[in-house]
Amino acid sequence: MFSKNNKKKRFRFLSRRHLTAIILGMIAMIVILFMSIGAYTISKRYSPYSSLLEIQNIDEKITQSFIILDKNDEPLDKNNVVVKFDPVKYQPNWNVDKLYRDTLLAVEDASFYTRKTKGFSIKDTMGAVVSQVRKKLGQKVVTRGASTIEQQLVKIMVFGTNNKNTLSDKVIQLIDARKLSQKYNRDDILKAYLNELRLTPNTVGVRAASLELFGNDMSDMNTNDPKQVAQIAYMAGLGQSPSVYVQDFEKSGKQRTLTVLAIMKENELIGDKIYKQTVELVQSEKEEFALKRYKQEGTPKEYQPYVSKVKDELSSLNLPQNATITVKTYADSNQLKELHNIVEGTYPQDDRLPNGYIEHKQSLTAISVVDTKTGHIIGLATNSDNPMIPYTATRSSGSTIKPLLDYAPAVEYAGLTPNTIQNGSSFTVGDWKINNYGNQNFGKVSASFALGLSLNTAAVEAFQMTNDQQKNTMMEPLGLASYNPNGSNYTAEQAINYPTNVLALSSAFSVFGNDGVRVEPTTIESIETDSVKINLSDAESKRTMSSSTAKTVVNMLKEATGANGSEPYAGPKYTGFSQDTYVMKSGSSNFESSVPNSQNKSPDSLLVMASPEISIATWLGSPTYVDATYAPTTFPHETANQGRVYLMNSAFKVMMSGREAKSFTFGNAVFIGDKESNPLMPKIDILSNKDLDDVNIKNKKLDEKDIDDYNSLEEKYLKTKDILDQTYKD
Repeated sequence: MFSKNNKKKRFRFLSRRHLTAIILGMIAMIVILFMSIGAYTISKRYSPYSSLLEIQNIDEKITQSFIILDKNDEPLDKNNVVVKFDPVKYQPNWNVDKLYRDTLLAVEDASFYTRKTKGFSIKDTMGAVVSQVRKKLGQKVVTRGASTIEQQLVKIMVFGTNNKNTLSDKVIQLIDARKLSQKYNRDDILKAYLNELRLTPNTVGVRAASLELFGNDMSDMNTNDPKQVAQIAYMAGLGQSPSVYVQDFEKSGKQRTLTVLAIMKENELIGDKIYKQTVELVQSEKEEFALKRYKQEGTPKEYQPYVSKVKDELSSLNLPQNATITVKTYADSNQLKELHNIVEGTYPQDDRLPNGYIEHKQSLTAISVVDTKTGHIIGLATNSDNPMIPYTATRSSGSTIKPLLDYAPAVEYAGLTPNTIQNGSSFTVGDWKINNYGNQNFGKVSASFALGLSLNTAAVEAFQMTNDQQKNTMMEPLGLASYNPNGSNYTAEQAINYPTNVLALSSAFSVFGNDGVRVEPTTIESIETDSVKINLSDAESKRTMSSSTAKTVVNMLKEATGANGSEPYAGPKYTGFSQDTYVMKSGSSNFESSVPNSQNKSPDSLLVMASPEISIATWLGSPTYVDATYAPTTFPHETANQGRVYLMNSAFKVMMSGREAKSFTFGNAVFIGDKESNPLMPKIDILSNKDLDDVNIKNKKLDEKDIDDYNSLEEKYLKTKDILDQTYKD
């Protein structure tokens, strides 16, 4: 009994202590926050941007009309009018629907019109601090934001889309927001915010974004129509993460819409009846609620992925407004049609490839093709209704990342060679047990064998040979560093699982066919408006690795398509091309052979190739963007393997038409990267066979010169000796 009482007292004591710790932590966080704000205000008095912040009143609609041509001047897209900006106004009346405005405020800043504080909300700030403290204490909570509409407007105006949201950034935003709210009334600020929103890559402002996404400008919505109420909910919630909700509309986008609909109902903005009808519509498998931008009316479907990328590039250029712009690209319309047939699974099957086809028609596919030497994007294709999939759908790279993140840095900086002995058996890193496909253990193997057979254990071992700085000296010029969710740091899991997309992969692999150099990919050859040619800057070219590293990795990759490699069906016997003219690497994710019932998972399967002429990446994956839960067949791994090889071999055949398959060539360039590379490795590790021959010739010349000098000195010595001898005799 005594023991039980002690336990109860101790439990109450621990509970009180835990509660006290929470309260003290909350108070400390609040005090620190306001002390930081106060100190910053006292020391600076105002943000350096405050005096420069002005709301720009632009009342003119901005449009551009594009004529997009292929390299042979054949039209890919005719007179496609893009509304870049459509101004929001509130005088004499708002031209944006009231239900949308009310919903947006309910989602982002409920006290916008009612609070007395200017630019910030004490209640929301304290709520955000409390949630952060509870999260730090290990409690499961949804962290809350505290940014007001004013702060979000300032963030867009000052920081653009690159705001890191550090504490100092937040303080500056708060000060600027207060200054802005003292200059302008709430309607002006809301109007400016709606005009500044970047919800799609091609537009500015909510009206232009809505026109692109749904075909309406949000001005006159029927709030009794479930379809239009769903659009309002989606648009009101889009600002939290536009790229995700657009790319993965069917899953993440619709889920966000349902969340916003619940907020609308909770705030009595809509009644029970319309709420239920709209939820049913959003959850329906019918396409009544869908994004119109994917349809691209007037543009043939076989051209839509390429045209989308062209428009994406055009959106970053400062082009004339309200004008017709003619754009010439690097694509061939006939090749785009063939690529479309391939991704749809209607291209004739190659007899050299057994069972090479897309078995399940609902699997998503994508292809990206770049010119290895120039970086020109010459092909993009997908069977998805979303034409942006090839260059925006970020999925796991699987093992395709191994040559880029693991082996190339290890060769460059750690002195790894094709004959380096590696671990081909399972081992553990922290809590992660690293297994090879099929749980196979191979013992000690050469690095070349390990990469050829795509052994996970050896790849992680190679990954661990270099530090983050050394990896980044390659990943940044490869164009892959920006996809790292950990910033400039890498985790061991990323050695076999790194986020990227097919365009990024095809561009990165081009370095192996271009002596270690990558050229920034582009679709646009030239731009003209009113017969005036607009000058374009040259595509940026960067060396990512030394010539010898590129040569070493290429030689190692040749084993992947060998008879005993991981991708024998992508070898010369099936592609019809000589092994000296290309290399390939495959990758899969969301599939583990060691997991029971793995057929319930749907793999993302990729295959990437590089040649001196073209570089291609192909992808076969599940229909969903966030979770891979759809199984294409009973045996998803084998089906995916066959499907990706069908995509690759067919694309390789089509895109090499009219080109000559050339062998790899390498120079003597040295990669100037991390100065802290292994100091124990001599310069000999970056020399090719040709270099060594040159060294031998130079050494031989030096030897010959030394012999001549020696003979000359010996002759002088003998003459001098004779004179001395004669003198001695005399």
